[in-house]
Amino acid sequence: MRYLILAAGMGKRMGEAHAGIPKCLIDIGGEPLIGRLLRQLRRNDAQADVHVVLGYKGETIAPLVEGCRIIVNPFFDVTGINASLWFARDSFDRPLMVIHGDVVLSDALAADLIAAKADSLVGYDSSVLDPREINVALSGERVTRLGVNFAGYAGAYAGVIRLSAPAARLFADTLDRRVRRGFNEARTYYFFVVRRLIAEPGITLAPFDFARYPWKEIDYVGDIAAARSCIDERTSAADGR
Repeated sequence: MRYLILAAGMGKRMGEAHAGIPKCLIDIGGEPLIGRLLRQLRRNDAQADVHVVLGYKGETIAPLVEGCRIIVNPFFDVTGINASLWFARDSFDRPLMVIHGDVVLSDALAADLIAAKADSLVGYDSSVLDPREINVALSGERVTRLGVNFAGYAGAYAGVIRLSAPAARLFADTLDRRVRRGFNEARTYYFFVVRRLIAEPGITLAPFDFARYPWKEIDYVGDIAAARSCIDERTSAADGR
C-alpha cells in the first residue's frame, strides 16, 4: 500500500496564537504529529511506501519525513487541498490511502485502518453529527455521498480515504481533467471526485467508522489539547482493544 499524507497547508484557522507552526509539527504525546503518523504506518505496514505533500514551511518538515517521497505544492499560499492532490497525481498509480496531515489517530485505530479488508474505504465518525461538518451518507455498507449542506448524513468525514488501484486511477484522472479545463476554484474540495467514484459501477467505497476509537482532527488551536487528551495512550486500551 502507498500512503499519501497531505501536509502543505498553512493552517490559517489556527490564527496567530500558534505562532505559525505547521499543524503537522504539533507535539502529540512527545512526538510531532507527522512523525507519529509515520511511526504508525511503518509499524503496521513494513513495506509502506509513503509520499508526503509539503508546502508551507516545508523545509522544517522535510527532515522528519526521511525515507518518504516528498512532493511540493509551490502554490500552497493561494490554493487548497485539490492542488496538493493534483501535484501528487503521479502517486495514484497503485492502491493508495490518502491521509490529511492534521488528523491524529490512536495506535489502535491506525492498526485497524491499515488492516481493513475493504479495497476502497472512507473514514467517518458516526458519533459526530454536525451539519456544519463535511459529512458522509451511507446505504448499507456503501458510501453514497460526501459533502456539505445535506440531510440524512451518517457522520462526519474523518480525513482518510483508501482507494483501490482502479479507484486511484479514476480519482487522479477526474481531478486532472477538472484542473486542466480551468474549472478549479483555489479553495474547492474534492467532493466532485468522490461523486465520480460513487457513480462508477465497479467501485464501492466502504464506510470505516472511527467512533469507537480516540482520534481528533486539528482545525483550531482549541483542538490541540483535545487531541493530546484523547490520544493519551494510557486510555487507548479502552478503544475496543
